Amino acid sequence: MVSLVRRYYLYRASLSSGFYIPVSVIYMESRGLGLPEIGLVQGTFLFSMVVWELPTGYLGDRLGRRASLALGSVVTVAVMAGFALANSTLGFAVVYGLWAVAWTLKTGTADAWLYELLATRGGEDEFSRVTGRADSALRLVSAAAALSASLLYTVDPTFPFFANAGLAALGLPVLFTLPRTRGVDADQVGRPDEPADTGPDSSPIGVREAARVLREQLSRPSIRWVVAYAALFNLVFSVTRVFEQPAMRSVGVPVAGLGALYAGFKLVSAVASSLTGAVHDRLGTRGVLFLLVPVVAVAYGAFAVVPALLVPALFLRRGLQRITRPVRTEYINDRVEDVGRATVLSGVSMVLTLISGTANVLGGRIAETVGPLTFLSATGVVVSLAAGLLWIGVRPVRTVSPDAAAS
Repeated sequence: MVSLVRRYYLYRASLSSGFYIPVSVIYMESRGLGLPEIGLVQGTFLFSMVVWELPTGYLGDRLGRRASLALGSVVTVAVMAGFALANSTLGFAVVYGLWAVAWTLKTGTADAWLYELLATRGGEDEFSRVTGRADSALRLVSAAAALSASLLYTVDPTFPFFANAGLAALGLPVLFTLPRTRGVDADQVGRPDEPADTGPDSSPIGVREAARVLREQLSRPSIRWVVAYAALFNLVFSVTRVFEQPAMRSVGVPVAGLGALYAGFKLVSAVASSLTGAVHDRLGTRGVLFLLVPVVAVAYGAFAVVPALLVPALFLRRGLQRITRPVRTEYINDRVEDVGRATVLSGVSMVLTLISGTANVLGGRIAETVGPLTFLSATGVVVSLAAGLLWIGVRPVRTVSPDAAAS
């Protein structure tokens, strides 16, 4: 069992995008894409994720977990090679569409495979511990890859993508040393941003029933308004991720320094994740989620005045996202019943993804006109003001009560 888990850690490490992420946007700029086109292709990725979310989950059940993961790794290799070859907006849009297929094939399925493997050996209680260590291995590999990404880019802009293709390919032989699972002990495991319930009370529901549950739950003020509140900041964080590289270049960050910064981002994310429980205990759900309003407003407003403060703001953005996301998910979990919980969480994830994709597409044109630094700063400040008004007007975060089901 110990050997199997270690091999799983190696496989998860092969899922890293550390070579690709630090140079992805500046690479597209070097291939002639402007910010509007970059926003469009990044939006294509998010929209495609929504489209492929259910089909790839179904495919994982039909093919088996291991075969689905293998297919995801093969597609990833093709995607990374495609990045090196693409030289037009259409070409990158196709690559990002395929990248969404690879992403949805691997993410939830990897967790489902692990849960089923542990369950067959009576080790379900080890799921969180093993997953946490696997995520740590992934982050360490991503940080190391990020450090070398910009150096590879300065030698040849395509090298980081071929390196990431090689890393994904290394996961295939490891994957085929792992056993198949039957897919009967974990009927659904959520995507990385919105983990679904995998407890013994979970049970699948039909499409009509799922639609009804989703409609009913999202119509409740205690859920509807927190989703609206989360969507505002998800919009800010998403456009920041897309346009942060051009913004960093505009304040003087060299290409060679991007890899070191992204390695630092990974470490900050890891530390923030480890502090989530302590921060939540200290501030409570309302305190943690309200923290987004003043912190984002000040951080994003500051680099409009002092451009060099952009880099600290990007580190802060990672920490905020890591801390607030699980708190938000727990809040929603507390307000829905076991039956339909996965449906609600998946529905919320899709809503946030669609809003982020739309923001990326529309934001590219604005960023091109006013500059990426001004665009990000204005977006952060305006969204924070809107979220503050929403907080005062509708109280999006509400205390659980006996009447919570109707609130």
